[in-house]
Amino acid sequence: MSQNDQMTVPSPSEIPEEALDLRVYEWVRERVIDGTFKPGERIRERTLAEELHVSRIPIREAFPRLESEGYIRTLHRRGAIVAEMTVQDVRELFEVRAALEVLAARLAADECARGASGERLMLRLAAAEDAVRDRDAARIASCTAELHDEILVLSNSRLLQNLMVPVRGRIRRLFHVVTQRDGVGLHREHRDLCSAIVNGQTELAAALALAHVEHSRYETMPIVQRLLRR
Repeated sequence: MSQNDQMTVPSPSEIPEEALDLRVYEWVRERVIDGTFKPGERIRERTLAEELHVSRIPIREAFPRLESEGYIRTLHRRGAIVAEMTVQDVRELFEVRAALEVLAARLAADECARGASGERLMLRLAAAEDAVRDRDAARIASCTAELHDEILVLSNSRLLQNLMVPVRGRIRRLFHVVTQRDGVGLHREHRDLCSAIVNGQTELAAALALAHVEHSRYETMPIVQRLLRR
């Protein structure tokens, strides 16, 4: 573990017992998403317990959630391994995005039309613009995910937010796998989408969200077909 990682892991005494499984879940999830844990890599309970300074109990409690959301797989006699992302997984992801992200954009625009503030969304947009300008692939991936997360928050739909939890993780993971996309073009689409949302233009926001997902699908699928297993 790096010095930075050590600094970000609180001691068990600083975390309520019931929250330790959540801490383990978030720690493992982030390392699967950013590629620190590689597909097929075994995640050993003993090693994880030593690294996070916890018992194996919260690890065993966190693993079912990680598996249900597609981050790990549990194999007979091998234990937990990092789940691969396949081409079929990405196809399914885009189908779900085409439905739920359009709904999120529509609801967010409705909220803005009723007076909700889009200030935080525009701040996320500015951060993404800076990352694109600097051509920083890692920051572009992170800022893009945060922008989409903010649209979801602005939608003010708790049910949709809950449904999107595993989807958001898969999207972030995909952003880290596929870094060769046209960042400038995608950011232009983000700018138009955010403008429609904050101006309360519901139908335009929905149409732009669908166009954005389809453009992303068009650019992404040829890349993942080269990089990922079918």
